[in-house]
Amino acid sequence: MWRTTAPRGEILFEVGEYRVRRVSEEDAPIIRKLGERCLEHLELHYGSPPDPGQMIRELLSDLPPRKTLVDKFGMGVFDGTQRLVGAIDVIRDYPEPREWYLGLLVLEPAHRNQGLGAALMDTLTEWLVRHGAAHLRLAVSEHNEAGQRFWARRGFEPVKQVIAEFGNKQSVFHVLRRALEVR
Repeated sequence: MWRTTAPRGEILFEVGEYRVRRVSEEDAPIIRKLGERCLEHLELHYGSPPDPGQMIRELLSDLPPRKTLVDKFGMGVFDGTQRLVGAIDVIRDYPEPREWYLGLLVLEPAHRNQGLGAALMDTLTEWLVRHGAAHLRLAVSEHNEAGQRFWARRGFEPVKQVIAEFGNKQSVFHVLRRALEVR
């Protein structure tokens, strides 16, 4: 049986020089700074003006109905100098058993378009499979064309479209899903 809890600071997985670990309230100041470096991501989803503190809520406390913090895995992506450069958020067994939900995968602009996102997804997939996941689901905004292309390349297929309101912005989101097998 694999542990799905990890003490703060324990590395969950690594991708090259990058270390991924769970984050906590103690990390709120560095998560806020990451949000400030990723304002275009926040504006894309939440409208203007974006609130850098939204990323803190996404990683540490936002939950879908009938889920608890035991099911939430807010993770930070740290570079070789231990600087937070990205964030990942997954929810276990949502919306169905053995199907996990990816609520967030964001990298600061300087770490994008270099293959890190794809490498993180490959390693995250391995981690999810070890923890009992059979499928991964996510939603991507219709305004996020680069994200739509990224997820299509990763093998995600459309399930449905939903209209959701975040902050002061209402958008159409494409719900995507993929069976998990290690690539």
